[in-house]
Amino acid sequence: MVDNQEKTKQKNDNVSMDTKSELEEMKKWADSQKTRKHEKKEPEKKKETPLFNTVKPSQIDTTKTRASQHQSEEKPVKKHAVEKPKQLAAPKSTPKPKQETVKKQESKKKTETAKKPEKKKQPSQPKVSNTNRQSKFSDKRKPNYLLIVSIIIVAVPTLLLLYIVIGSRESSGAPVEGSRFKNALDPKITEEDLNALKSSLTFEQAESVQIHLKSATLRVTINTKDDLSQEDMQALLASAYDKVVEKLPVETYFTNKKSGDSVMKMYDLEVSAYNFIPTEEKNEGMIHISRTKNAAAEEAVDDVLTSPKDEESADAILHPDTTKQPTEGEEGEGQ
Repeated sequence: MVDNQEKTKQKNDNVSMDTKSELEEMKKWADSQKTRKHEKKEPEKKKETPLFNTVKPSQIDTTKTRASQHQSEEKPVKKHAVEKPKQLAAPKSTPKPKQETVKKQESKKKTETAKKPEKKKQPSQPKVSNTNRQSKFSDKRKPNYLLIVSIIIVAVPTLLLLYIVIGSRESSGAPVEGSRFKNALDPKITEEDLNALKSSLTFEQAESVQIHLKSATLRVTINTKDDLSQEDMQALLASAYDKVVEKLPVETYFTNKKSGDSVMKMYDLEVSAYNFIPTEEKNEGMIHISRTKNAAAEEAVDDVLTSPKDEESADAILHPDTTKQPTEGEEGEGQ
């Protein structure tokens, strides 16, 4: 009996301990529910209505959690009951594919590979050697003969015209000699001879002396003083002619040379002198004399250019008589 009493006491002690633990758990659960209610009473922010009815995955999860909370609140609380902790559901194992499905997949792959057309092997082309390539390039790079010929046809006359134009510009100030002096003028009068001649032609009665050599004619022009008489000017002209002949002999430079049937033409010599050039203020008293020696002539010729050789014919030309009326015979001759 004593043993039974001890056993009943132990049982009662165990029940009291269990009730105490249950009460403590219930208090904790009530406190948690109060905190949740306070959180719900807080004012929620107004949500802006979106333009499009889109639902985010986060919203779906929140709705599920809220529904679960309401369900938990609605459940009545059982007194003196201990909630057993929920066991986590084991993850569902993925079903392994059956052997039949594997076999079907293998058969499909085989059929697909059988249906695919096999690529035909193209016949290998023969390799082209370097010599054949060079021959092809040489055929393509053949020169265009028509283009070359046309360029030559255009270039030749243009070059000739340019040569003629440039040559004519260079020789624009020089005299045109032509074939007149071919096999002629031997020996020639050089610039050194002209310089020596100019230094020797110095006179007290002369204001200036000019020497020109053009068209195989040597011209010496002397400008004397204005008050010289004609006799003094003739003496000055003779001395100038003698000095020229001393430097350049007449037989070698101013006389044509015969050799059989052919004749070598030489220079002409002309020495002239004048006292002044007439102007409006001073028209009278001009004297102009000259001495010329042509290569074809044997001797020199003196001439006074300001005095006519035939005075009557010169007066008739320079001073015609306009008072006389022409006769009938003269009119007919004039017509």
